[in-house]
Amino acid sequence: MDINRILAPNPGPFTGAGTNSYVVSADGEAAIIDPGPLLDSHLEALRIAVSDLAVVGVLVTHHHRDHAPAANPLAAEFGAPSYGFGKYGGFQAITAVADGDGVPVGTEMIEVLHTPGHTADSMCFAVPSGVFTGDTIKAGTTVVVDDMSAYLATLQRLASLAPERIFPGHGEIIDEPAAVIAQYIAHRLEREEQIVAALAAGAITTGDVVAAVYPDLDAALLPLATQSATAHLRKLTEDGRVDRRGHEWSLR
Repeated sequence: MDINRILAPNPGPFTGAGTNSYVVSADGEAAIIDPGPLLDSHLEALRIAVSDLAVVGVLVTHHHRDHAPAANPLAAEFGAPSYGFGKYGGFQAITAVADGDGVPVGTEMIEVLHTPGHTADSMCFAVPSGVFTGDTIKAGTTVVVDDMSAYLATLQRLASLAPERIFPGHGEIIDEPAAVIAQYIAHRLEREEQIVAALAAGAITTGDVVAAVYPDLDAALLPLATQSATAHLRKLTEDGRVDRRGHEWSLR
């Protein structure tokens, strides 16, 4: 398989240099992974990248607006299906796929992995040379998480796959996946213990926890920090380490 990374011109605090779109090709056929936002210059770059190939599918790792909006328009343009979780978060893939499914490209196959955590609909796509992770793993930064229990299980699953490379939704291609996945897991477990320590020191509300764990936080990042802290607190509740009463949390 040949893999061509095409960077969308949508830089920002949450997208880094922009969204990575990928053209995966074999035997004269191609699939586009995460075509990104509806930006004319990016759509044209993707058209050029597949100009001598037959597009057989457009794959979406998750519904977020920096990954999914161009999928169905491009799929319609090329007369191919879009593939993704299905209907979720305002995005409706033409063809829903599930864990273990495959999307053929020439004589090769892209394996579908349902990898919830960042979002409930998050998918990764595996090929012999690596895994396309969308926002489940991003180069050079951590990830905002909806479901921490699911996310840690996803990271363990990706570690067990031992991919040769990670093709992330943002940032450079990762050539040392094992080390990066281990860092992601260690970071989350460290953050969990920081939250436990904050509760032990008297934090009661999610706001208290965020203030204790992120003392120098930029105000613009407060909603994301609150989301991640809440995901950790819910996991700690599921694990039997924390109790919740209304808007208050306490150690068991």
